[in-house]
Amino acid sequence: MNDRLHDEKATRLRLGGIGRSMFYELVSSGDLRSVKIGKRRLVPEQAICEYIARLERAAGTGTPAAAGR
Repeated sequence: MNDRLHDEKATRLRLGGIGRSMFYELVSSGDLRSVKIGKRRLVPEQAICEYIARLERAAGTGTPAAAGR
């Protein structure tokens, strides 16, 4: 398991360059897990992967074969 933590900016870039408002909406709604260390909001790599996987399942593109269509 990858235990890497990403700060807000790195997480937003990993999620396709979403804006700050969308980032904080995802965190506050619980759609994107995060931890707070001091004043910093950090997102585990695993949480980013899980969020993307949920989006793929919802879109029906969770398999490599579907992505090539």
